[in-house]
Amino acid sequence: MKTASEIRRDAWNALGENGQYLRYVGAYLLLMLIVVAISIPLMGVLGVGIGVSGIGPFFAPGGQPELGLLLDPDVMLPLLASVLVFSLLVIYPLGYVTWGQTAMSIAAMRRGLTVGHAVSGWGHGWKMGWIKAVKWIYLDLWALLLVIPGVVKSFSYAMTEFIAVDHPDWTADQCITESRRLMDGNKFRYLCMCLSFIGWWLLVVIANTLPVIGGLAQWFFLPYFDSAKAAFYENLLDMDAEGSCRTREDVVVDPSVE
Repeated sequence: MKTASEIRRDAWNALGENGQYLRYVGAYLLLMLIVVAISIPLMGVLGVGIGVSGIGPFFAPGGQPELGLLLDPDVMLPLLASVLVFSLLVIYPLGYVTWGQTAMSIAAMRRGLTVGHAVSGWGHGWKMGWIKAVKWIYLDLWALLLVIPGVVKSFSYAMTEFIAVDHPDWTADQCITESRRLMDGNKFRYLCMCLSFIGWWLLVVIANTLPVIGGLAQWFFLPYFDSAKAAFYENLLDMDAEGSCRTREDVVVDPSVE
């Protein structure tokens, strides 16, 4: 069972091998450019809804929004329809970027990162988007009980995306259930690992106050943080494999089984 510092060290060492760090930054930049390109026509969907509803001028500079518009079906129906279509379509770029980013971090820890991992989500965008949507629905339902159960479950589900990339044929429920199993007894460890990056996040926040350079700070920090989460996932897999091996050995040597 590795500590937070050991997890961070594994991630840092992996990124430092064979130029993986700079490759990760370049792949992430490519991923973001693709997502922006995909998102532009999606914004057009909202634009069409706003144009058809006629509500646009009221939100222009100097416009005077009227609350009565919220009760006008001729205004609200096309607007709500465009919002609904946009919400459904945005699932794809969300799933696409999540798949690519997760695949990159796993590949970095397994010393096989290529730029191709950034675009590996083409055939998995809808599925990963659905998995994230199901995960959020479950978390929202838990949060309705109390805040603390929702926070605890967020750690239980933390490995869902990693499992989905490793098992692309699994359903959302299978990925979430497996994440819960792997994180059983490891949630506090994951919290400690995340909290160990507070200093780095503060540096990013401070850097973001600087012109030009500040906006680039998170681009160079994210590979480290993402790889650390993947390193934690790899440690869980190793622990699970060791436990399974011990269990099988016990079954073989235990006389009571015979």
